[in-house]
Amino acid sequence: MDMGPVLTQMGILVFIMAVGFVCTKIGVTDQEFTRSSSKVVLNVFLVFTILNSVTTAELELSFSDLGADMLIYCVMLIIPAIIGLLGAKLLRMDAARGGIAAFSVCFTNTVFVGFPLVEAVYGAEGLLLATISNIPYNIIVYTLGIAMIDGDVKSMNIKNALSAPLISTVIAVGFFMTGWKLPGPVIECLDVISGGTVPVSMLIVGSSLGAMSIKKALGDWRVYMVCFLKLIIAPVVCFFVLKPFVHDEILLGVIVILSACPTATLATILAIRSGKDEAYASQCVFASTVFSAVTIPLMIWLLL
Repeated sequence: MDMGPVLTQMGILVFIMAVGFVCTKIGVTDQEFTRSSSKVVLNVFLVFTILNSVTTAELELSFSDLGADMLIYCVMLIIPAIIGLLGAKLLRMDAARGGIAAFSVCFTNTVFVGFPLVEAVYGAEGLLLATISNIPYNIIVYTLGIAMIDGDVKSMNIKNALSAPLISTVIAVGFFMTGWKLPGPVIECLDVISGGTVPVSMLIVGSSLGAMSIKKALGDWRVYMVCFLKLIIAPVVCFFVLKPFVHDEILLGVIVILSACPTATLATILAIRSGKDEAYASQCVFASTVFSAVTIPLMIWLLL
């Protein structure tokens, strides 16, 4: 694969993230901006981006292909979950931090990092394939993921999986499978609004990082081990396990990119919700996001 576009896109994402970081440091943005903007990205920008992917993608996808892709994405999530749980035991973490570590390895920041990067590398076709992962991702993160954070399987509740991105993904797939076309003016509106997803997402990530103490975030050696499992081991294992079953080069590339992304910011949000160690969750999010600027291009170069 030509690494030029990948490195260029990563450079753009890091630059926008750096702008958000500086904005927080000089007082232009704060935690309130991060919280409110995150809701806008999740419930508005991402919804329009997902729907917009249907209007420009040139992809043939049958119902059997759709089912197979979702099964592959489930395996893509189960593999790092196992790696995370085993890693927590080997690192001899206590139950609270062990659950957060396992979550950090399993669930990636698809919204703010994965989808923008997939769209930049593979275009609308890759983005549509990537958004399909929203269906198993949301179901698993709000069931198994919450159980990991809480340390209690009774915390699983399938109703928690319902979200705007999931619903919009189902609608987008429905439009795509039926061949329905949207009117021209609607397509233009989708395109304009979805254009804000990448810059706003990266500003949020940078702003969130700017609110943290870098010294504290990088002071725990176990965080480095979690990042190693998340950013190196998980995508490599996913690649070699799934490659014999995935014959579509774009789908394989999407799997590598998504599995190589940093820890989902949901780690911190769910830790706060459960009254767990939110500082440790934020450390994992911070460190993995910083290191991913180097490891994502490395994984793409080595595996694709």
